[in-house]
Amino acid sequence: MNRDGKIVAAICAAPSVLGKCGILEGKKATCYPGFEDKLIGAEVVSEPVVADGNVITSRGLGTSMEFGFELIKKLVSEEKVQEIREQIVFMYNLLK
Repeated sequence: MNRDGKIVAAICAAPSVLGKCGILEGKKATCYPGFEDKLIGAEVVSEPVVADGNVITSRGLGTSMEFGFELIKKLVSEEKVQEIREQIVFMYNLLK
């Protein structure tokens, strides 16, 4: 999938598997705290969600909504993300 440019996504400790497979080589990535050394070849960042090319990584359960939104953005559109954000009870709506 990665070789074909398809989206590859992993959350929590799962990005460490992408590191072992060489998928993170030269890409920015994030993961559950304490697994950073397993992101072989990646530029590790502490963002909740990181999209670099076709690879999307996220830190864990607390970042799963933003992770999902990033997947929707890549698979559908930013407009669809905004539509969904407006329709659900999510902190994003409460801050408006």
